[in-house]
Amino acid sequence: MTQWLIAFISVILLFVIFGAMLAISKYLAPKEYYPEKFDLYECGYPMISELGHFNIRFYIIAIMFTLFDIEAVFMYPWAVDFKGLGILGVIEMGLFVVMVFVGWIYAYKKGALEWE
Repeated sequence: MTQWLIAFISVILLFVIFGAMLAISKYLAPKEYYPEKFDLYECGYPMISELGHFNIRFYIIAIMFTLFDIEAVFMYPWAVDFKGLGILGVIEMGLFVVMVFVGWIYAYKKGALEWE
């Protein structure tokens, strides 16, 4: 019962600290707003023209990089305990690699890897 009481007190303390931080920031925040603060800039230089359309290829490449990076993260523990997992571990990792490879083929056929 003592462990639950400690957890409950910790949660209550978390909410009290969170509320106090919000109240203090509301009280201490500057009330005046300057137009320069909301002016758009790029790398410290004044903006020359309106922002154009952002190429979706950057987004797709970033997502694919993240997916393949996660694949490497999943494969590392498997490689460390390769012998301990036995044949079931090999089959599961083989299925995982096949699914990722099918996803890569799908992305390739859709043209996600082409940079024009």
